[in-house]
Amino acid sequence: YNIGVINMEQGNLQDARDAYMKALAIDPGYINALLSLSTAYVNEGNGLIDEMNALGTSKADIAKYDELKEKKDSLFKEGAAVLEDALQSNPDNESILTQLKNIYGALGDNENFMRIKKLLGE
Repeated sequence: YNIGVINMEQGNLQDARDAYMKALAIDPGYINALLSLSTAYVNEGNGLIDEMNALGTSKADIAKYDELKEKKDSLFKEGAAVLEDALQSNPDNESILTQLKNIYGALGDNENFMRIKKLLGE
């Protein structure tokens, strides 16, 4: 887990994910590793947002924007999937629920956003 944290701090997101997966192989219920694994996907997706915002309005830029948006959304969905799995064995974990709510909000997935908000009692 700690190797994953160091890799994430250094921006080595794939190495971080690999380390978190190793920690989860040892302890599948390790909440911090699950949250960090999800965060590694979200951080990579967030990195694409900066690239998307730097694009212009040419036809090529619009096509690149759509490509990057699809990749970002896919990474966010990966992060959400990790947490949805974690939620099965930790249905009341506020950290999991809050992070999941934030991901669904960023994706514009209002149905799941509202579902998680309800589970949080908001």
